[in-house]
Amino acid sequence: MQTTLKAGSASANITPPLGTRIPGGFRPRYAENVDDELFAKAVVIDNGTTRIAIVTCDLIAIPEKIADAAKARIADRCDIPAAHVMVNATHTHTAVAISDLLGVDEDTEYTEWVPLKIADAVELAVWQLKPARVGFASVDEERITFNRRWHMKDGTVRFNPGIENPNLVKPTGTIDPEVAMMYVEATDDGTPISAVANFSLHYIGTDNGNALSADYFGHFDRLMRHYLGDTCISLLWNAASGQINNTDFSGRTKWTASGHQQAVKMANVLAGHFIVEKQLMEMHETLDLSGDLATLTFQRKEITAEDLEVAEQVLSVPQGTYDAYETGPFSWVVGEPIPQALVDVYAHECQRLAKLPTQMTAPVQVIRLGEAAIVALPGEVFVETGMNIKSKSDANPTFLVSLANGYIGYICTDKALTQEGGYETWAAKSSLPAVGTVPTMETLVASLLN
Repeated sequence: MQTTLKAGSASANITPPLGTRIPGGFRPRYAENVDDELFAKAVVIDNGTTRIAIVTCDLIAIPEKIADAAKARIADRCDIPAAHVMVNATHTHTAVAISDLLGVDEDTEYTEWVPLKIADAVELAVWQLKPARVGFASVDEERITFNRRWHMKDGTVRFNPGIENPNLVKPTGTIDPEVAMMYVEATDDGTPISAVANFSLHYIGTDNGNALSADYFGHFDRLMRHYLGDTCISLLWNAASGQINNTDFSGRTKWTASGHQQAVKMANVLAGHFIVEKQLMEMHETLDLSGDLATLTFQRKEITAEDLEVAEQVLSVPQGTYDAYETGPFSWVVGEPIPQALVDVYAHECQRLAKLPTQMTAPVQVIRLGEAAIVALPGEVFVETGMNIKSKSDANPTFLVSLANGYIGYICTDKALTQEGGYETWAAKSSLPAVGTVPTMETLVASLLN
C-alpha cells in the first residue's frame, strides 16, 4: 500500500474565441483581443486511499451546471468522487459570459465546452502524479486591500464611492489580511509541483475591457513560474472578498500604477510572501485526506407583484430614461436607490428572479488536508462571514474559497441586506440569497468542519 503522498498538476487552456461576450460591466462587451490566455489549473493529491482534485478557472464565476458537468466527467475518467473535487473561479472581469448576469447573456456554446477542459486539467494532473510532499503557511498582508463599502453623510451605504469623496464617513467593515498558502513539491528532487495562495481581494483590473485576461490571478501564476520554474502550476484562490478591493477611498494610500502594471505589482506582493514562507514550511509526506459536500438551502430575495409592475414600466421606455422614483424603485432596495442608468438592468433581473423557485439550493464543501482545510462556498462572500468561519475552525490554516462549485452571487450579511443596502445587496442572479442565508451557511460549514 502507498504510504507517502503523490501529487500532480496541470493546466488546460480555456480561452474563448474572439467576439465572445465579456461579463462584469452591466452592459455587453465583446472580446477584441487577448492580453493573456485563460486557464483551468488543477492539482491532484493522493495518499493511497483518497484522492483530492482542486481546479481553479480564470472565469468570473462557476455556475453549478458547469461544475457538475466537469465533476461528472472527472468521476468517470479519473474515479474521483464529486465530494473530493473542488472547482472554483478566480473572478476575473475580463473572461467570458458563463451565465445570464447583469445585462450580459450566457455564451452557451462556451458553457457546454468548458467543463470538458476543466476535466482535462484534472486528468492531465493525474497522469503527472509522483511522490510528493506538501507544506502550509499563513501570513498577514494589510497594505494592499481596502473595504469598498462606505457609510456616507446622507446615511446611505455606497460601494466604490470615489476616492476622497467629501461625503465619506467610514467603511462599513474591515479587511481580512490573511494570505494562506500551500506548496507541493516532488520528494525525490524538490521539483515544484504547485503553489496555492488564498487572499481576500476581488480583482485588480486590466487596461482594456475588451481584451481577455486572467487579471492579477494570471500574473501570480506567471510570476511563480518565473521564480520556481515552469513545472509549478500556481493557483490564486479568491477568499471572502465580496466587498474588498485594491482602492483606498480614504486617499491615504495612493497607487501610481493601474491596469496590468498594478496587477503585476499586487501579484508580486503575494508571490514575495510565498517565496519567503516556502523556505520555512514544514513539509509533509503523509496527510489524511477527506472531502465532504453538503447542500445549502436558502430563500432567494422576494420579487413582489409591485416590483414586476415597476419593471414593466422601466422596460417600456428608452434605456436610461425612467426617472419616476426617488427611492428604490424596487421593494428590495435599502438605502441608496438604483442609479437611473442601471435601473433597466435590474428590471430585467426582477423578471428573471420571479421565475426562479423561492427556495433554492447550492453546494457547500469542506476538504481536509491533514491539519489544513478548504472551505468552498458558492458565491461572493462578505469578509465578515469568511473571518467568522475561520475563527471557529480548528484547521490550520483554513482556506476560505469563494466562487466554488456553484454561483448564487453575493452572499450578503443580514446587516447589509436589512440596514445598509448598496450594490451588492440588489436582487439579481448576482445576488440571490435573502436574509438568513449567512447564519444557515455558517452553521452548515461548522458541521462539516467539526
